[in-house]
Amino acid sequence: MTPSTRLRRTIAGALITVLALAGGVATGSTASAADVPDRFTLSGSGYGHGVGMSQYGAYELARQGASGVDVLKHYYTGSRAPYTTTPKNIRVQVYGPDPYSFSGYGDSGRNTWLTVSGGDWRVRKPGTGTVAQGSGTETMKIRIGTKGAVRVKVNGKVYKGDMMRIQWSGTRYWRPNGKTAVATIQGAHGAYKNGRLTIINRKSTPNITNDLLLNTEYLYGIAEMPSSWGLNGGERALRAQAMTARSYAVSKHEGKPQCRCHVVDDVRDQHFSGWRKENEGSGARYGKIWTRSVDKTTKSATRARVLQVGGRPVAAHYFSSSGGRTADSEDVWSSALSYERSVADPYSLRAPGNSYASWTRTMTQAEARDLFDLKNVASIEVTSRWTSGQMRTLTATQPNGKRSTLTGKADQMRSWVGRATTRGSLPASWITGIRAS
Repeated sequence: MTPSTRLRRTIAGALITVLALAGGVATGSTASAADVPDRFTLSGSGYGHGVGMSQYGAYELARQGASGVDVLKHYYTGSRAPYTTTPKNIRVQVYGPDPYSFSGYGDSGRNTWLTVSGGDWRVRKPGTGTVAQGSGTETMKIRIGTKGAVRVKVNGKVYKGDMMRIQWSGTRYWRPNGKTAVATIQGAHGAYKNGRLTIINRKSTPNITNDLLLNTEYLYGIAEMPSSWGLNGGERALRAQAMTARSYAVSKHEGKPQCRCHVVDDVRDQHFSGWRKENEGSGARYGKIWTRSVDKTTKSATRARVLQVGGRPVAAHYFSSSGGRTADSEDVWSSALSYERSVADPYSLRAPGNSYASWTRTMTQAEARDLFDLKNVASIEVTSRWTSGQMRTLTATQPNGKRSTLTGKADQMRSWVGRATTRGSLPASWITGIRAS
C-alpha cells in the first residue's frame, strides 16, 4: 500500500472502505487478461466546484432574456441585488507574501522591479511628500533593506521609508487630466492604470497594494468572465458577474491587517488583472464592453447594486459550468449556506462555446489499482451521487468480485480521482460514465 493510499484510509469516517462480497473474502477462478482492461475512460461534464453561479449558465440565461438580477435570483436562493451604500475604496494586494497561509501562493524575496510607462511618475514618502519624479518609461528597483525599510531605487538614487508610494499621471491621485500612464510589477500578473501603488515590508518581502475605487476601478479589472459575451446576447450576464464580484469585495472589506489589504488578486479571492482586462481587444473593444456593464450596475463611488441575502452582502461563489445542476455548498465543502442551494442548470450545457459541456479523461490500470488498493480492477462505476449529480461514491470491482469504494465530498472526489488520471486532474465531479478501454 502506498503512503497516499494509507493516508486516505485514515481520514475521518474511513472514506475509503474495502468491501468483500457477502460471507467474507470472495473466491473465484483466476482472472484472465481479458478481465483486466489496460485503462478506463471517464466521461464527464462541467468545469469547477459547482457552487453558486454557473457562468456559462448565466450567459445562456441572459441570451434567453433574463436580466442580471434574474440571473442572480436563480443561482443564489433568496437573494436580492438592490442599489445600496458601499465602501468607496479597496486595497488589492498585487505582490507580496500570502496573507491566507495557503500553500503555493504569494511572493518571497527582498527584490522586485516596478515600471511606469506612457506618462509622468512620482515617488512619495508619506509624511514627507514627493521625493522623486519624472516622465517617460522608468524602471525602479523595489527592495526591503536589512533593517526592514522599503527602498526605492530610481535614477541611481535610493529613497527609503516604512511606507513608500508610486503614483502616475492620469489617475485621481495625480494629474488626472495628464497622459495615461501604466504601472507593471515583475512577478505580478496585472497592469495598473488606475489608483496608486503602496509598498510596505512584510516578511522581508515587498508587499504592494493597488489602491482603487471599489465600485468602478477595481471591478473594471476583474477578469472572471469573457467580455466578448456582451456581443453575443450575454451582456446581462456580465452585469450579474459585476454585482457578484462587488458583493464579494464588500463582504471582505474588514481587511487583512497583515498585508494592509482587503483582497488579493487571484483565485484566493477574485482574479484581478487591472488594465489588462480593461484594455482587452483591439482598441480596448472587449474591455469597453465589460466596463460599460460594470457602469450599468453603478450609481456613484459609494452606491451600486450589490448581491445581498438577508440584507447583507455575501461572499458568493461562482464557477464555469455544471453538469446540469449546481451543488449544495455542504456537498462540495463543509458549510451549508442558505443562498448556495442546488438548482437546475441546463443552461450551461446549452451555452455556445462551452467546451466543457462534455469531456473525457483516462485512468490506467496501474492508477486504478493504486486508487482503490486492489490487485486488479475489472470495472469502476459511480454508485452514489450528491444532489447535483456530482460523484459521491465510486466502486471498483476485481475480476473475482472483491470491491473497494471511494467516498467523499464532491471537491475531494474531484481531487482524488483527478490525481489518478493521466492528466493529473479532473475538470469537475460530474462523471457521466466510466468504461473499460
